[in-house]
Amino acid sequence: MTKLAGIISTVVAISVGLIVLASFFVPSGTPPLTPSLQSGLVVINTLATLFIEWAMIVAAFALILGIFNLLNVHGNKIKTQAGSWFYSIVLILSFIITLGLGVYGGGPNSDIGVSIFNYILRPLESTLFALMAFFIISAAYRTFRIRDFETFLMVTAAIIVLLGQVPAGYQLWADFPHMVEWGMNVPVLAGVRGILLGTALGTIATGLRIILGADRPYIDTEGHYKNE
Repeated sequence: MTKLAGIISTVVAISVGLIVLASFFVPSGTPPLTPSLQSGLVVINTLATLFIEWAMIVAAFALILGIFNLLNVHGNKIKTQAGSWFYSIVLILSFIITLGLGVYGGGPNSDIGVSIFNYILRPLESTLFALMAFFIISAAYRTFRIRDFETFLMVTAAIIVLLGQVPAGYQLWADFPHMVEWGMNVPVLAGVRGILLGTALGTIATGLRIILGADRPYIDTEGHYKNE
């Protein structure tokens, strides 16, 4: 039974993936060669739109399940008073209050929703980023200890970029900021594009493995292998 469920889920995943992928490469506005091809394009795009809508519905229910799971986990922590259960109380109360104000106050774009964002979330984000600055300084200190030639090049590049971002760099040399700007726009951008291309190729390879059935993350692997 487990093998049959795995085969069915794999066939469904491959079929849906191919149809949605085809709808991106062959849009409905493509000039058809024959009327039958036009009908086929319409069917493909209709099915792709339907599957995407279904995926959005499933994602919405997954979000609801995630909320219930979050409340269940923190509710159990409050009952057993395990660990930092006080923060679980704060989390649940904040969730209930924010949800109530959002539902009965007119949604996230209402005055209450905007006030929550401006006077609670934004100061919390600023505080978090301020704390992260100390962790970044600590990590930079450990990273920039010169051990070899590659580390020396990295430290030199970091110092040059930092000097180009502060007024002291302009005082040292008037063209120093322009040199840093050239470095950011030419060699650094070239490296970033190389990383993005590698990431894109890795994403394509992963997608193809899922579409072809080589990887099946939608199957309970542990239970599947136990039954086999």
